[in-house]
Amino acid sequence: MEQNPWKKIGSRLLYQNPWITLREDQVICPDGSSGIYSVIESRVATGVVALTADEKIYLVGQYRYPVDEYSWEIIEGGAHDGESALDAAKRELQEEAGLIADSWAPLGGEIHTSNCIAAERAFLFVATGLRHVEATPESTEILQLQCVSLDEALKMIERGSIKDAMSIIALYHLARIRR
Repeated sequence: MEQNPWKKIGSRLLYQNPWITLREDQVICPDGSSGIYSVIESRVATGVVALTADEKIYLVGQYRYPVDEYSWEIIEGGAHDGESALDAAKRELQEEAGLIADSWAPLGGEIHTSNCIAAERAFLFVATGLRHVEATPESTEILQLQCVSLDEALKMIERGSIKDAMSIIALYHLARIRR
């Protein structure tokens, strides 16, 4: 493992809300020059592949404001302070899809979603043994659900219908272990 070639000499908070923090670090770059590096920090992100007994996957559709597009994704969300990634994934599955699961398994390891600008860490899970309960989405979420086969989900990626990075990673991980 290589050592960090960057040296942080100072840091200042630029912006903070309940979801993200933006900081600006004063650094010595790997070439020895002085510079700044802006970093977005966020809560731990989670993604759930909710897999039915007949091998269908629940996808959630919602409008994503930052990219100004409607997006089909696996069930995703962020952990609250002190909440584990698994507990956050369980909560998001119930809130967004109205599902609880009897069985949970990690799907790959830690993911860095955009490590050139963000310190976000994400964790993916497969949930099986699904049972329906009442969904309780957040007030900012207008969601649609659909169930598709893994093959159809992979085709949605190829067609550009699924563009979300965590969803793509999770679905390809699932395809690797299921085939």
